Amino acid sequence: MRVLRTLHEFDFQPFCSKIFLLISYLNLWRQENMYEQLRVYLDSFVKLDDEAALEIEKKFVKKKFPKGSFLAHEGEITREVHFIIKGCCRFYHVKDGRTVTHWFSFEDTFTTSLRSFTTQTPSVEYIQAVENCTVLSLQYEELSKLYEQYQQWERLGRLVMEDFGRQMLDRLTALQTLTAKQRYIMLLQCEPRIIQRIPLNLVSSYLGITGETLSRVRSEIRIS
Repeated sequence: MRVLRTLHEFDFQPFCSKIFLLISYLNLWRQENMYEQLRVYLDSFVKLDDEAALEIEKKFVKKKFPKGSFLAHEGEITREVHFIIKGCCRFYHVKDGRTVTHWFSFEDTFTTSLRSFTTQTPSVEYIQAVENCTVLSLQYEELSKLYEQYQQWERLGRLVMEDFGRQMLDRLTALQTLTAKQRYIMLLQCEPRIIQRIPLNLVSSYLGITGETLSRVRSEIRIS
């Protein structure tokens, strides 16, 4: 009873205030760290000067997409590009009534329905969160303003898209020239996160093979 009386008389308000203040500082630190994560990625293409770099925190907005939610829909115009802070997304389209996965995006990459975003026309694909995702999002109109105002941002956008285009070309070449086993080995070597974090049914779709073929390939590699 004495302990209960002591707890009842204890003034928790100063203690709670300090806890809330600490949480606020932690949230602020996390947000600043997100922008720094984006800055490091952008600097790998173009070293932004201080004035151009200040636009990162002004223009990009933190958003969260729960697992299973969509960042882009087929038939809708994609209005935003997203830099993934944490999580993974898959790109897919529907063909003859079945879904075909053709791309994955992980941390420290931009993700958007590229043709839809750059032309502001309806998307021909879906982008879905495979995991809970935290992103920094930029509106098409805001990006256009950055291109008009800063030559560095315009060059940055071109280099990022060229890099994405090279990755897509490499994937297309692999699908057309490599065997199922060679594609899986390339995936293990070049992008092991897909194997580690993506369900096998989506991996087989991405590789352009059946689930049975994927199981056989995985067994052959384990045996060898």
